Amino acid sequence: MAIKPSSTPLQTLLWRGVITGVTLFIFWLAVKTLYGLTQSIEPSEVIHAITQIPVSSLVWATIVVAFGYLILTLYDAIAFKHIGVHLPFPKVAMTSFTAYAIGHTIGLAVLSASGVRYRMYRANNVKRADIGNVIWLVAMAFTFGISTLVALTLAFNPEATVIMLAQLDTHLSETMVGVPEFMESVAFVRALGLAMLAVILGIVAWSGRQGRHIKIKGWRFDLPPAPMLAKQIIISIVDMASVAFVLYLLLPHGGASDSVDFLTVFSAFIQSMILGILSHVPGGLGVFELTMMASLPQVDTAYLLAVLLIFRLLYYIVPFLLAVLFFVAHEVWLQTRQRKFKSATVNNRKTP
Repeated sequence: MAIKPSSTPLQTLLWRGVITGVTLFIFWLAVKTLYGLTQSIEPSEVIHAITQIPVSSLVWATIVVAFGYLILTLYDAIAFKHIGVHLPFPKVAMTSFTAYAIGHTIGLAVLSASGVRYRMYRANNVKRADIGNVIWLVAMAFTFGISTLVALTLAFNPEATVIMLAQLDTHLSETMVGVPEFMESVAFVRALGLAMLAVILGIVAWSGRQGRHIKIKGWRFDLPPAPMLAKQIIISIVDMASVAFVLYLLLPHGGASDSVDFLTVFSAFIQSMILGILSHVPGGLGVFELTMMASLPQVDTAYLLAVLLIFRLLYYIVPFLLAVLFFVAHEVWLQTRQRKFKSATVNNRKTP
């Protein structure tokens, strides 16, 4: 786990204020730019575009979303196996799905998803220290996984990033927050990706079969063993590829004039996902859509908006509602169990 050095309440308050201010600024910037891109589009155009998405594509997209969330449960399962704690997979899967679905939508997954995991795993008599280890291992797995995918995208498909940055530069220049010119170079983007890959592979190799402990300015990080990191990176690739495939299924392809191949959609999704995460905006709202539009300028704007709305519904809204339902049901069950336990305890005391 990461051991945090002590900090004063004032430092904590100031840090939270800075994060909140930056998040609000990024959200405002994204919404403002997104409005400029879409103000000429009538709502009826988007509704018409939604009706043009084949029903078969919607069905397959729903199935792939379910598969993606199933893959996500493996993060927790592998973490429990690593720390030597046995918990039936159905309980792990239910908790993992609830945590991810709520974390994806609310944002600040470190707080929201971790809170869900703590509450539900404690109800299954998992020790606090073990829950902390699972949360840390899951966070590390996702960090290494998404970092690897970003590095692969930059290294082997740098043109996608250059296109995205050029589009963002065009639209953000009005707000005087343009993209530095050197970042729009294919050579620079590829070199950055290769450097990231080298660092990631170096860390994985260095962690060895037993893992490592790193101390940086008072912070202690427990690095998982290389075999576990490799497994989690593979899971991340499968997970992100499945989510990108949802978008690919909904987008026009198969000979359409504005069709895109899967690699392009995959690169666009990874770019949009990482920027959405880094923005700290709940669900990457606005940031994700803006980046997707900048990454796929060849797709009709109204149709792309329709696809992104359906994607939000399938990947965020529906799972979030199901997760809230599961969490509420779990809390009702937990309270009922506690009342029965207290009642039985009282009756046993009264029995002579």
